[in-house]
Amino acid sequence: MTAPNRTILFLVTVLVATLAGCSKPHETDRQLDSMEAEISILLKPPAGRVALVVDGNSPDPDDIGATAVMFGLLNKAGLNDRLVHLSHSCDLDPFRNKGRQRIDAPNELRRQQKLHALCAEGISLFGPFNNLTDYFNCRTDQEAAINDLIVAINASTETNPLWIIEAGEPDVIGYALQASDASKHKHVHAVSHHPANDNSGDFFTWAEILEFDITEHQIGDQNVGLQTAPQAWDWAKDHAKPGIAWIWENLNYAEQDGVVDFQENKFDCSDAGMIYWWITEANDGGNKLSTPAEMKALLLYGGSDSK
Repeated sequence: MTAPNRTILFLVTVLVATLAGCSKPHETDRQLDSMEAEISILLKPPAGRVALVVDGNSPDPDDIGATAVMFGLLNKAGLNDRLVHLSHSCDLDPFRNKGRQRIDAPNELRRQQKLHALCAEGISLFGPFNNLTDYFNCRTDQEAAINDLIVAINASTETNPLWIIEAGEPDVIGYALQASDASKHKHVHAVSHHPANDNSGDFFTWAEILEFDITEHQIGDQNVGLQTAPQAWDWAKDHAKPGIAWIWENLNYAEQDGVVDFQENKFDCSDAGMIYWWITEANDGGNKLSTPAEMKALLLYGGSDSK
């Protein structure tokens, strides 16, 4: 099925999900069964494993909500066992930010603590993640985070590549590539959606990352579809499924964070767009223009599942 046809199919799926709440009980059952069948068509992740490298300790708090959404997407797509690395606060020197808006030391520490708690909560709510040995705060446990990513890189093969989701600065990725087996790099993919990540390294430029001969995927700015008014996520607030309600709480936390002004009145899970692209067939036609409506359809996928 071509990418345009899949997009049309998903729009129909979202419409079905919306209408389901207005149908008679027996019609609702049929519609929900149809929705699950249609969503299952979209779930075509490529071979391989996933590494999430996120920041969130930089001025922009968007990774708080995005990481929560990524936990849910992997779980609902049945891909928990693909996650092999998770690290946060990967801005190794957050006070060197060259932008107009900066973060101070107390808020940066608060963000580290929030992200670390979020990782534990996400694993508890959406786990188990059987191939995830641990999760790492790159600011306090940089060496362990890098070593864990090295192990994931060195395990890469043609049939079991590693897809690194670059949801923050590239330095941890650069250090891991530098110390890993160079013969494995041809089996490593780096997924990015914004030059604000690529060009913000304190110790590695993006050009230097690409010199390791990995495969680069630039899927376009995910803020276009996924940085929205909070109302796009109203359906998740106080949801009966604790994992869904928790996602809303983290999106709301980031919006209320207060360090930067450009996230005010915005729920932003833009980095989760990279996981959605990967889940929906990655470079063979994955969806580069996902929206909260599509996130909703997948996050509610699974019928009576309680998460």
